[in-house]
Order: sequence, then C-alpha cells, then structure tokens
Amino acid sequence: MAVARRFHLARELGVGSFGAVYLAEMESAGGFRRKVALKLLRPELDQVSDASRRLRDEARLLGRLRHRHIVQVDDLIRVNGRWAVVMEYVPGFDLEQLLLGLKAIDAPFPPLAAVQVTRAVALALDAAYTGRAGGEEPLRVVHRDIKPSNVRLTEEGEVKVLDFGIARADFQGREAKTEQVRYGSVAYMSPERLL
Repeated sequence: MAVARRFHLARELGVGSFGAVYLAEMESAGGFRRKVALKLLRPELDQVSDASRRLRDEARLLGRLRHRHIVQVDDLIRVNGRWAVVMEYVPGFDLEQLLLGLKAIDAPFPPLAAVQVTRAVALALDAAYTGRAGGEEPLRVVHRDIKPSNVRLTEEGEVKVLDFGIARADFQGREAKTEQVRYGSVAYMSPERLL
C-alpha cells in the first residue's frame, strides 16, 4: 500500500556538491504534519549514475543505522522525478558556525564542551563502523568527510553527525563502488587519503 505524502519546502539549509538540503514540512493522510530535512539530488546529477547511486546508498545505509548521534533517515523517495532522502530535522547550527562565531568574538571553545562534542562524534563514528543491522555483519562504515560543518549541534546540547554521502561501507544492496576518487574536503582529509 502506498502512502501519499506532500512536501512543502520552507528554506534551504545547506548546499553540497551533490545537492541541497531543505527544511520541509511533510504532510500525509489525516492532516499529519512534521518538519523534516529533505536532501534533493541536483537535477543535472539525477541521471548521473555515480551521484545517484551514492545518494541511494547513503539513504539505505542511514536507514540501517540507529544511533542518538547520527542523523536519522526516514525514507528514500522520488520528488518531481529526482531522488530525495527524507531525514530527521535537527534544529540548531553546525560546529563550523559555532567555531567561526567564537573566533569572531575572540572567545575560546570551552574545554568541557569540546570534550563532549568530540566524545559524541567518536561514539557516532564507532557505531557506524561496528553497527549491525538485523543480524548482519558489522557495516564497517567509514565516514570519509568528517568536518565541523558535518557535525550539527542543538540548543539543548545534542550532537548529530551528518552527511554520509561519500562513506565507504560493507552492506548488502550497496550500489556505488569505492574507487580511487578523492571525494571530500581536502583540509579535513586523513593523510592516507591524500596519497
């Protein structure tokens, strides 16, 4: 049975090389409404096999991972003929915005907060690597693009790791092949990936 849903885009939350993420209101039967983040593949990339496969893999992968410090994915859908990922909306700001704001007022990042954020990110990355879905072997997910802009913070102090779009993983149903292509942000790449 198909469930009809509509999405009303409110505003753009961010743009990456493969697409954009929007704050959207999801509306379904019976007047049910909820704020979600909708990651839409850029129109010109929807038919590009590698980009399309990576977006679908990211959705399938995150659909299997359940961890309090990893953004949750609810669905992989087509919107106006384009692939889209329906994700948990995490209100707040990213770590890069926080660091730039602190730098602008010449304030240090409080050491306890730095430890708490680092611990949450480490727990998320460990869960991604060692996590099992439905009795499978560990997923062995390597994020490959961990950087301040991919760490989201809420006003309540929650920490969420985002954007597993270029992750390397071992799971059934994976479409994209890991090749010697350097996706990611050079400034945050591990040295072995630069070689």
